Amino acid sequence: MRLALIGTGLIGGSAAWAMKQAGIFTAVTTCDLSASALEKALVMGIADRTETSVAAAVADADAVMVAVPVLAMKSVFAEVARNAKTGTLITDVGSVRGRVIDDARQVLGAHFADYAPVHPIAGGEMPGVEYADASLFVKARAISTPVAGMKNEAVDFWETAWKAAGSDIYRMTPEEHDAIFADVSHLPHVLAYALVDAMEKSPQAEEKFSFVGGGFRDFTRIAASSPAMWRDICLANRDALLASITRFEAELSELKRAVAEGDAEAMTTVFTRASNRRRTVKVPVKQKP
Repeated sequence: MRLALIGTGLIGGSAAWAMKQAGIFTAVTTCDLSASALEKALVMGIADRTETSVAAAVADADAVMVAVPVLAMKSVFAEVARNAKTGTLITDVGSVRGRVIDDARQVLGAHFADYAPVHPIAGGEMPGVEYADASLFVKARAISTPVAGMKNEAVDFWETAWKAAGSDIYRMTPEEHDAIFADVSHLPHVLAYALVDAMEKSPQAEEKFSFVGGGFRDFTRIAASSPAMWRDICLANRDALLASITRFEAELSELKRAVAEGDAEAMTTVFTRASNRRRTVKVPVKQKP
């Protein structure tokens, strides 16, 4: 069974590699505009064939995984619809569900029935297929968001493929997904980018960056992620992200007031409530083999 991977980066490369090793696919065609990324995928053993054209990549594929920035997915889906065989199983790995599913429904046509997206909750701050890891998804969560019009066979196939890659499957609606991940993923990325950029524009920036420690490192690690990918995520999940930003602004404004007025009690209340909650949160830690 041949997979066509459209977008040869960290997540797509890791997924194709993991599913190939698990026996879901026996062959992988990678497609990308970057000749360097395609060459790396070949050398690493992720791909046995490469293409720079979506049409050529999907023409003989039995399954297609789209792993490009979310606002680029609609045009890719349109190319897939024009060139894929009837019955080709289609998925994407995007971090936004509502907008991407709507785009897929608009342009995939009859192929929409064979489409079922899954969002893997794993990754790394460094983009690029050279950072791909076939074990990236072991014991990680993967969110399946089936909706009306998607065949059960397509949903079951991709859920099985992700289980084979090591993931635990969770199902939710696209609306639930986008509201949750606006808070737990999209907003943290916005804050990390904002903090680093604010420091970059501040007086004595170079000196400040020379003194950063573990707290700054941990808080801002994700600011090294792909700007194009996160730009698209923010725009595609605009409404849910704006709601998250508004809640955070209100919290930050209250803390700003407490600092300005020397209100130690208010600060202690917020810090204590947050500290107690954070200590109960179990954050998966990826253990390298």
